[in-house]
Amino acid sequence: MRIRSKLLLLLTALGLSAVVALSVAAYLRGVRAVEARLRGEVERAARGMARDVGARLQEREDALTALARSPALRSYVRREGVPSLAPPASGSRSELGKTQAPSHTGSSEAPVEDFIPKDVKGEVSGFIQSGGKHYVGLTCLDVSGRPQFRAEPGKSGDGQAVRFQTRDFYSESLRLDEKVWNASEPAALRSPITRESFGSVLRYTVAIFTGEENATAQRGALIVDLKLDPSLSDAAKNVLDPSEPQSNSSNSPPPLVVMLDRAGNAIFHSNDALRYQPAATALPSSFGPITEAMNEGRSGWRSFQSFDGDDWVAAYQPVAPLDLSVAVAGNYSVAVRDLRWLGWLSTGLIALIGLGTILLLQRYLRRMARDLGRITEGAVAIAGGKLDQRIDVRSSDESRVLAETFNAMGNRLREQIAREAESRQFESFLRLSAMLTHDLKNAIQALSLIVGNMEQQFHREEFRADMMQSLRDATAQLSGLVAKLSEPVRSLSGEFKRPRKLDLVPAIKRALARTAEPAALMHEIDIQLPASLVASADDERIEKVVENLALNALEAMGTEPGKLSVTAGLAEEGFVFFMVCDTGPGMTEEFQRNRLFHPFATTKPKGIGLGLYTCHELVRALGGRVEVESKRGSGACFRIVLPSGAITEDKQQSDRIE
Repeated sequence: MRIRSKLLLLLTALGLSAVVALSVAAYLRGVRAVEARLRGEVERAARGMARDVGARLQEREDALTALARSPALRSYVRREGVPSLAPPASGSRSELGKTQAPSHTGSSEAPVEDFIPKDVKGEVSGFIQSGGKHYVGLTCLDVSGRPQFRAEPGKSGDGQAVRFQTRDFYSESLRLDEKVWNASEPAALRSPITRESFGSVLRYTVAIFTGEENATAQRGALIVDLKLDPSLSDAAKNVLDPSEPQSNSSNSPPPLVVMLDRAGNAIFHSNDALRYQPAATALPSSFGPITEAMNEGRSGWRSFQSFDGDDWVAAYQPVAPLDLSVAVAGNYSVAVRDLRWLGWLSTGLIALIGLGTILLLQRYLRRMARDLGRITEGAVAIAGGKLDQRIDVRSSDESRVLAETFNAMGNRLREQIAREAESRQFESFLRLSAMLTHDLKNAIQALSLIVGNMEQQFHREEFRADMMQSLRDATAQLSGLVAKLSEPVRSLSGEFKRPRKLDLVPAIKRALARTAEPAALMHEIDIQLPASLVASADDERIEKVVENLALNALEAMGTEPGKLSVTAGLAEEGFVFFMVCDTGPGMTEEFQRNRLFHPFATTKPKGIGLGLYTCHELVRALGGRVEVESKRGSGACFRIVLPSGAITEDKQQSDRIE
């Protein structure tokens, strides 16, 4: 019951965690989508408004340039169309605005427009009427820099679409851009934006060339004052009241549109009451970083908080023709309001579904727990050795399959145990046969070397003595093999004498006398051993290792003359070594990495593959290691490193003290 409760709690926690994770993931994904969509909308709106303002100003500048190239206006500026009764004006170009326009000498009853040719009035009227509400007025200067006339849109009720003045229109504010007198073409020169009582004004000055256009040509000038507010308002209408509905909710508030100059003043604001105020007053304090970026002429987007606490997303963009920047902002809080409601609703639904699932799962688990209890009892019985135990489950789900699997497993275990008993007996026999075959092979090979040298060396008394000793050793070795056959249990267990303090040199020499020295006529035998070399070992294992290594080296060199080298000495502190090297064909890196020291792994066509495996196991049992250095075609060296007897004694003394 405790296990079932823990399982249910775990599943409940996982279910609730999944519900929360799904709800949060869905909400965050939706929020990111809404934010990306809103940011894209305000960025497109800001870029579009900046382009629209630039296009509108460019359209006005092109119209002004075309007017300056009008033949009628150019002829008028040359004074060709002005009546001779007009007196000349005094003053230079640099004193423009300080000299009053000429006055009539005739009757004061004459209309003031008589001084302006009809074709000039027609073109100027057409220019002002094409701009409608956008123009404040137009002033024409002759080649001497004297103001000739001023044209302004007519006031409602006076019956005139365009009103012309040739006198009494002087104003101290009538200043032009002095660069016009050095311009090489009639390009519209913009002056800084000025603030008038009726709004922002942008002044243009353009040269009127009387002949060929170049920097030194004679020219007059046009001064046009353009109302900036109508152009900005028209451009903002596409954002505030677009022809296509916004993708967000119809209940969303309209976007916020703000245009700031480099001084941080609101040249335009979608709220008319906040126009022409400093940004610090017209906008919330959180808009400060955006104001700073706009003053620096940068583009980008940023979030801020409105006066009422809503979150907004604003995109800002510089207006290329002017030192202005436009920002368009959308209400982020309102955009995600519906999403938040849907998020809570979906979370509640998922929670209800999860609760229902948990209740159904609880009922299912109770039934499964009963079946699992039976299966557990049966499995414990089978694990305890009752392989004939049967598990009965009446359900039709996975627990029935599990019970039948345990029953089948018990049957197979009974069969497998019976087969493994037979296999172990047969494996033991094969292992004993392989080990004895390898030892017999080594003994026969040593006898073969003695017989091979007998014909040439038998006349030597020393040889006969060594031969007799070798024969006695071989006989003793064969007797040992027969003893192993008579005691297979001890042979398979691999028992040897316990390691003790041993001088390795005599044991190495005895093994070499049986294996290496009889091959001295065919191969060069180089033995360099110290007077004594003490290690923690036993002579039987050492002789077996040396014998296997020497015979492997001789077999590797084959019938081709080679060199067998045996050396010994001190290794690192606390260890000694002996090494057997040959000049045979060597071994590949792949064989050393994957097969060396594995049983039945050999590179010799008639080898069994137990010699190096036996050496490795014997040395490891003594606490040592086998190091190999070999390359294909360069022979092989096997270095046996064993603990020294001195270290063993010190350790034993330390153990006794403890």
